[in-house]
Amino acid sequence: MENASKALLMAGEVLIGIIILSIMAYTFDRIYTFAEDYQGRDQRQKILIFNTQYTKYATATGDEANYIYAEDVVTLTEQTLNWNRTTAIDSEKIELYILDRSGGIIYSTQTAIPEFNRENFLDTYKLRGNPTQASNKEYKFSCKVETDDKSGRVSRITIQIQGERDD
Repeated sequence: MENASKALLMAGEVLIGIIILSIMAYTFDRIYTFAEDYQGRDQRQKILIFNTQYTKYATATGDEANYIYAEDVVTLTEQTLNWNRTTAIDSEKIELYILDRSGGIIYSTQTAIPEFNRENFLDTYKLRGNPTQASNKEYKFSCKVETDDKSGRVSRITIQIQGERDD
């Protein structure tokens, strides 16, 4: 009888030990999951902040389309070129295309020929002087911003002339 009670006590101690180990394993798993979620949220927040620099120029499509203008195109192009120069990771570089009304390429980061020239672009597409002269029209552009499916980062920007400014 004495051996049976000692065996029962030992079984109880083993059971309590297993319960304590289970609680510790569960707690460790929850802490690990919390830290992983926190890092994931932090990374998503950084990507959102990065993308906002570019997505703020995106225009809607359809009848109620809003547009960007030459100054915006220059700012967006220079911002993209600066990013592409400073990032060492090729998969994070942003492709940028500026297209004419028919879809022909005016400028592309993929070819960079001709090199983007701020002054020439503004002279060609921004209103200068008398708006009644045919050569002094300002153009409006649409802007499509695409993100990479894997990273969630902006990967491609397509800007296209939509016509002359209405104002």
